[in-house]
Amino acid sequence: MAIFIASTKSISRSNGQSAVASASYRAGVELDDKRYGKTHDYSKRSGVMSADIILPTALASAYTDISRSDLWNKAEAAEKRKDARVAREWLVNLPHELSEQDRKSIAHQFAQTLADRYGTIADCAIHKPTQREIERGADPRNFHAHIMFTTRTAELNDNNEIVLTDKATIELSDNKRRSLGLERVNVEIKEIRQLWEQIANEKLAEHNHELIDSRSYRDQGKDIEPQIKMGSVATKLERDKYESEREKAEQANKKGEVYEIDETPATIRGEINLMINERNRLVRTRELADLREKQLFIVPAAPTPEYKPSQDSNDELEQAESVVERVKQVRIQRQIAKEAAEALEKRRIAQQQRDIADKKERERLLAQEEARQAKREQRRAQIAKEEAAFKAQHDHISHQGLSDQHRLLKIIDQKSDFGQHLSTLLHLDQQMSAWQRYRSEPSTTDHQKQLADREQHEIGSHIIGHSQQLLDHIKSISDLSTRKTHTKTLERVFDDIKDRQQSALSPEHQRQMRTVSTEITGYSRDINRSRGMSLGF
Repeated sequence: MAIFIASTKSISRSNGQSAVASASYRAGVELDDKRYGKTHDYSKRSGVMSADIILPTALASAYTDISRSDLWNKAEAAEKRKDARVAREWLVNLPHELSEQDRKSIAHQFAQTLADRYGTIADCAIHKPTQREIERGADPRNFHAHIMFTTRTAELNDNNEIVLTDKATIELSDNKRRSLGLERVNVEIKEIRQLWEQIANEKLAEHNHELIDSRSYRDQGKDIEPQIKMGSVATKLERDKYESEREKAEQANKKGEVYEIDETPATIRGEINLMINERNRLVRTRELADLREKQLFIVPAAPTPEYKPSQDSNDELEQAESVVERVKQVRIQRQIAKEAAEALEKRRIAQQQRDIADKKERERLLAQEEARQAKREQRRAQIAKEEAAFKAQHDHISHQGLSDQHRLLKIIDQKSDFGQHLSTLLHLDQQMSAWQRYRSEPSTTDHQKQLADREQHEIGSHIIGHSQQLLDHIKSISDLSTRKTHTKTLERVFDDIKDRQQSALSPEHQRQMRTVSTEITGYSRDINRSRGMSLGF
């Protein structure tokens, strides 16, 4: 009797999986994994009956093609997240009653239907149990297909090459599917299971074989306990024990000794499944006995067979009920323990994630502070360097003497009080111009410009102060002619400084300069008026 298996799972990086490695293993071929820079070689594995790439009908009709290596390397390259789903796999059991060609036909039909439905590409590998697996206890009727699908839809680009674009609808979250008017993913998966049931049953019905049913045993009304999933670890332990017992038997046989193979399971899961198998056997025996007693076995157009009474005693039937109860209790206890372990693991993972998040946050804040400190140190060093260069410039400007070629120095007595005051004013003007040139140089930094602004502000104050002092000095001179000459010289020098340095002065200094200029000009007029009156004008 064929059994129903149609299950799906994601191949995800978060589980340490690679689409290229998975395809290599299922197809039994050697593939180069470009993302991880390694080669996966499963070309020596046995049990692979066929492995085929199946394109959506729209692409196949365009007479395009893609290799297995190119396909799954593109699937890996299309995903950027470190926890991305890179492929989806459907595992279906192929009815052993069918021929090899029929099994391949329904597997490809199922793959083609899903490829067309989602616009994805399928990689269908059909397996059979190997002789070694059969010797270790595998069911020789376990024909099955591993069908890998890309998680993204496939299209042709302008160069007629296959590219993977958007995520297929089955890969979207339930919230996104709801916004698109689609049912939840689990509803769609149930529909796909029913699709496999329909495809397989159509072929089984052609050959008058018993049909499969996608419903659970409970929904089918069958009193059969499903076995628990063994898992890779428990399966390996069971196989290792089988190999060990077989080697011991072979060694004993070579020595002419008799060795009784220990057939008890190596794991708790194996023991539970053995109990479930025994329970189901006894339940079937009891149901068969009930059917015989009720004479429900009636074959048309044939004499009613004479059945012997059931050989199963009441003790065996009671034992079946006992096994059923034990199995149920084991399953209940296992479920309770599993839920408790899962809850504990969730709390541990949540705490671990909080600890990791806290650690990362502390490291981030520490890194930020270290970066800020390094930046401050770098800035301080840069400022120190700029200020050292500015100090050198300051010393150069401050100690630079007044040019002997200055035209005014040729017409005044530099040793006189007026000459010394005027020399100081001209020297300040020279320094102000030097700072103006320094400030406009491309190599001068913003900080150095600020320092130069302060120097210019201070020089501006000195210019105003010395101009005022020079005017007061002129007023103290008794000789009218000398006062007039000095006043005219001061007026000319001050106006020249005011016009040339105005852009370098602050608004307050500009106001003060205008005030001093007005005072000098006014005094010059007063002198001229006094001289005119003394001459009798």
